[in-house]
Amino acid sequence: MRQHELTRMAIPLASSQGPFRGPRGMTRLVVATDFSLRSELALARALRLPLGQGASFTLLHAGPLLEGTPAGGVVAGERCLRKAVSAVGRRLRQRPDVTVHEELRRGDAVDAAVAVARERGAELVVLGGVHVTTPGRELGERSTVRRMVRRLDTSVLTVLPHPARPYANPLVAVDFSRESRRALELTLRLCPLTPVEVLHVVDTRADEAALRERGASPERFLVLQREREDAARVALARFLAPYRETGRELEARLRGGEPGESILAHAAELGTDLLALAGSGPGSGEGCGVSLAERVLARSSCDVLVSRHEGHAVS
Repeated sequence: MRQHELTRMAIPLASSQGPFRGPRGMTRLVVATDFSLRSELALARALRLPLGQGASFTLLHAGPLLEGTPAGGVVAGERCLRKAVSAVGRRLRQRPDVTVHEELRRGDAVDAAVAVARERGAELVVLGGVHVTTPGRELGERSTVRRMVRRLDTSVLTVLPHPARPYANPLVAVDFSRESRRALELTLRLCPLTPVEVLHVVDTRADEAALRERGASPERFLVLQREREDAARVALARFLAPYRETGRELEARLRGGEPGESILAHAAELGTDLLALAGSGPGSGEGCGVSLAERVLARSSCDVLVSRHEGHAVS
């Protein structure tokens, strides 16, 4: 089915008057760095995220041992990490309730991130993203971003553009699953004062293929699209109902087509600066193919938040 916007539910689903009753900001944040430009952008974005009362901000670097060092060795980048932690402390000097930690690990960066995220009980891991410019290409098998998303059992925020300001145009793609609800709730915490747009993609390709096999009339295709759109509109309103009394403005939209392409096209039209979606469920580890989240990560030109509940990663 050709990509198209099915409907725009322009009436705010949350009152703009009531108080926001959910948690504000992040309380356990881990930022992974290798001191590259991408990592510096990720750190800059993390410092712009809202932090809750008594938050923990951890800066992580993992690398190999330097040769010729005393017993026990020294991990490459130790001095750079100390300088970065000191800079973070200065940036957060107006927040004495926030504790800044440094984590220097040796070995693989993904292994280290998995371990630190679990030890710290991280709610979010922030790292530099990557944009694949070649049409049809995906993230490489050894891509750090791809491996992070597959193995971490917490949510991941990948950062691309320079974070010149707080997020202004967040978009959450939902499929009505528990994970996509988590993506919406995380976005509300990251963007406490910003209207959030919620998108559901109605994918009728399989049903249309079945109709073609049976030689159905053109009218039957129109009926199918109308029925699926109506059902999706009701499901989306029900999905967002718990947030109507939180004081947040939510704008809901439906769009038809292939989910990955439709999400990216809608984000480009909206000028999205944060695109949030659910991570893959159990069994989505290495060797299980490319997930929707990975395809979006490879081709998105904005920051991407991949939400995941604990226990959905493969160790």
